[in-house]
Amino acid sequence: MGVPAALILGVEASLRLSGYGRPASFLIPDSKPGYVRTNPDFVASFMPGSFDLRPLNFRVPVRKPANSMRVVVLGESAAQGIPVPAFGFAAQLRAQLRARYPGREIEVINTGIVAVNSHVVYQIARELAGYSPDLFVVYMGNNEVVGPYGPGCAYLSQMPPLWVIRLSVFVKSTRLGQLAASIVGRLGARHGAPAEWGGMSMFANNAVAGDDPRLEAVYGNFRQNLRDIVRVAHGSGAETILCTVVSNLRDCAPLLSVHRSGMTADDLEHWRLSFSRGRIEWLIGKNDRAHADLQDALRLDPHYADTAFMLGSVEMAEGDTTEARTHFIQAQHWDALRFRPDARINQIIRDMAAELGSGVRLLDAATDLGSDSGSTVEPAGRNLLFEHVHLDWDGNFTLARSIARACFPADPGMSPWLDSAACAAAVGCTDQGRLAVLQKIATIIQNPPFTNQLTYPEDQARLERDFQRARANEEDPAKRVEAKKVIAAAASADPANADLAKLAEGIDDDLGDVEASLAEAARCAELQPSNFALGSDRAIKLSRLGRYQEARALLDTTAASCNERDRAAMAPAYADLFTRSKNFDEGIRYLDGEISRRPSDRSLGILRARLLVLSGDNSGAEKEYRALLKADPGSQPALEGLIRLLAEAGRTDAAESESVGAVDSQSSNLANNLRAAILLDGRHDDAGAVKCLLAAEKCGAVTSAVEFRLAQGLFKLGDFDGTLTHLGIARRVSVYEGNSSTTESIDRAIDGLWSRLH
Repeated sequence: MGVPAALILGVEASLRLSGYGRPASFLIPDSKPGYVRTNPDFVASFMPGSFDLRPLNFRVPVRKPANSMRVVVLGESAAQGIPVPAFGFAAQLRAQLRARYPGREIEVINTGIVAVNSHVVYQIARELAGYSPDLFVVYMGNNEVVGPYGPGCAYLSQMPPLWVIRLSVFVKSTRLGQLAASIVGRLGARHGAPAEWGGMSMFANNAVAGDDPRLEAVYGNFRQNLRDIVRVAHGSGAETILCTVVSNLRDCAPLLSVHRSGMTADDLEHWRLSFSRGRIEWLIGKNDRAHADLQDALRLDPHYADTAFMLGSVEMAEGDTTEARTHFIQAQHWDALRFRPDARINQIIRDMAAELGSGVRLLDAATDLGSDSGSTVEPAGRNLLFEHVHLDWDGNFTLARSIARACFPADPGMSPWLDSAACAAAVGCTDQGRLAVLQKIATIIQNPPFTNQLTYPEDQARLERDFQRARANEEDPAKRVEAKKVIAAAASADPANADLAKLAEGIDDDLGDVEASLAEAARCAELQPSNFALGSDRAIKLSRLGRYQEARALLDTTAASCNERDRAAMAPAYADLFTRSKNFDEGIRYLDGEISRRPSDRSLGILRARLLVLSGDNSGAEKEYRALLKADPGSQPALEGLIRLLAEAGRTDAAESESVGAVDSQSSNLANNLRAAILLDGRHDDAGAVKCLLAAEKCGAVTSAVEFRLAQGLFKLGDFDGTLTHLGIARRVSVYEGNSSTTESIDRAIDGLWSRLH
């Protein structure tokens, strides 16, 4: 061995012995003997560690138990089961297999992670192949363009050859590589990269059109990664199911439309006129005229995705499913924010299944569920998916049962597969829990790039309607009691299931039984590897019971084993303790210490301001809020806290001044936009009110009354196309509100203005 190699190995060994760096494997030793757990830092080899994206928190026995079946699910957020993994297809697959094979231990290891792609999944498959799997289920393809090393990635878009990517991953897994990356990062090599994970909104400026030449490299890498995943699965003795990926065609408008290259000024003007007319006609239901104008716009620019989507929805309304599907697929292909897999991705999956043969099965979910050109069912939409790719209950149920049937053919001597209701009971999914599911999906779809969709206002109206129904179920005492029975029965039948313990904890919270909820939280902590979230959760319940010393001891013990990032994430639990115990001075000192360690974390300042308010120091709180707004004028919690403080002090003029003055810096603040619009309307500032209402429409659910008021404002300003546009939106929103008289009133306004203009 040469000296340089020996030196490198020596430095690597020294760094490991000194405790520098982090393990890079997906699974690491657990505190429970004989088990491994998911590594919270695994994703840091592929993305900035500050993003704090993690695998699900679970442990796995190193040796597969006797008479057990071990299934590994590979994929991204859709495979993980976003928004609630406990109800995703992996959890449902486990329930189906437990019902089918009641005498066997069933392990479904869900390795899905948000925002990863096949480069990451391949590394996970290599590792999990060493844990005696019986079956790999591969459901991936959504993030090939926007994930690590893809051309649409917001933080790592370089596309070196595949061997370079894999070498880079290996280097980052070493302590020496991590040290080098840290040094380079401090020298500013990551200048311009986002410091924190911002979800899909981070990618809003990373357009990759359907004819981008870089896509060929994406397809090539995906093909090779998929081939190698199957190879390592085969080498482990496991079978593999390759699933094509389902996407929302019918109800997911494109996230970003871009023009074809080479359009002349005359082409653009002609296109603009046809598209604008067609969009208004589409909104107000003049389908015949909309079809003609949109076809003209599509002829001028076949790449502009919104046009194809509107044509598809017109054709669906007219009953022409075949043409509708063609246009929906065209819209998906040309959507320049590529968070949905295009047809090439799914075709590669089919080709790999056919090429690799023995031990590999294809589950063509895209065709079966309606998101492929070869589908014979209706185009996939919100009957199966929440938004673009994340499956709702019915989508997950259909996929899970299809996987189960594909793996294990029918046998008259076996128990039947669970139907939807029985499967829901097995995983603890109840009507009463629907509100929590919708709240999590709202955090995704109420932000860019969804705010740019043609259908955003009506999508939000649909969500608000669903929220109202879910709130009614959640607040119904009888449904709470029934949900507790269902979850208790499921937990009794599956006592090692941490997800069911968490659901039981939640329902006890809803019923106001904090002692029972604390017991379930303790059970959760026994069934999962320890982390800051589990400790914080239990401490909050102890505080609610007035057991402050126990809460503080638990928080301190948990924090002692956490890294700096996780300690900061525990701040709300500490603040809750100091608030309930009225120990405000110590709370302020604690937060001052955390702020000194993480001065850029604005959430700590918000907690500090709230503690000051509760302690009676309104002057100090006002200074804190104003300092936060000076550092970050877009901080919504700081603005809302300041305005509330001023209003409660009777300083109405000051509160109104802050609200109106913040409009430009807080355009995504729904509450402030609506408040400022009312204030400006009262001052007869029509242009200002319209500006605020237009902003409000793009940052959450607004009512048909708000849309109608916006239309009136635009009419006063002489913008008749804008007036018709927002009358059309008002009508669509009113349908979800369920008030037929409002819809009829809007229809009359549309007809009157249409007749006047035509």
